[in-house]
Amino acid sequence: MSEAVLQLIVHPSAAAAAPLLPPSSETDEHRVRWSGFSLTIDEKTINALIGRLVETIPGWRDLKVQISPGEMTATLTVSRYGIPLSARATLSQLRLKDGFLAFMLEKVQALSFIPIPDQLLTYLTQKAPPGLLTYYPQDRIMVVNLSDWMPRGTDLSLEATVFRKGALTLQFADGSYDLSELLDSFPEVEE
Repeated sequence: MSEAVLQLIVHPSAAAAAPLLPPSSETDEHRVRWSGFSLTIDEKTINALIGRLVETIPGWRDLKVQISPGEMTATLTVSRYGIPLSARATLSQLRLKDGFLAFMLEKVQALSFIPIPDQLLTYLTQKAPPGLLTYYPQDRIMVVNLSDWMPRGTDLSLEATVFRKGALTLQFADGSYDLSELLDSFPEVEE
């Protein structure tokens, strides 16, 4: 799975050639589908969501995202040997597929001018709950496993990302959601 996510980041045109919607089958008959759509999330909402995520990672504090035209940056305070260090990274090429959010880390620096080595990024990834984060140092790609927070049966992939001042617009490709589990949860009507 992680190799597929890596290929999606490194070669996004390969994903465009793949069919976006799975073919219908008898076991797949309770699926709703949609055409591509856009979702805009403001900076305040993003920071509230990722603030909850950071609470689960020991040694991480104050993760904040700032969005400006064409760019998104993240700042984070990390405790290393009991000493709080401030780090900042520019994020680009956001992709979402099969419950995995991937992005490239560019200009990762401490105190706004000291480059952060890949070994430290790998260490920070290991501090996260198991399976949540994966870091590919050769390509500087971070992958966040969101599958636990996404409804099962959702086929959702990110086609493009637009960074505007104070907001992020996610442009999704065609997708679908399997309603079978929801339909099975309703009590059967007796005749």
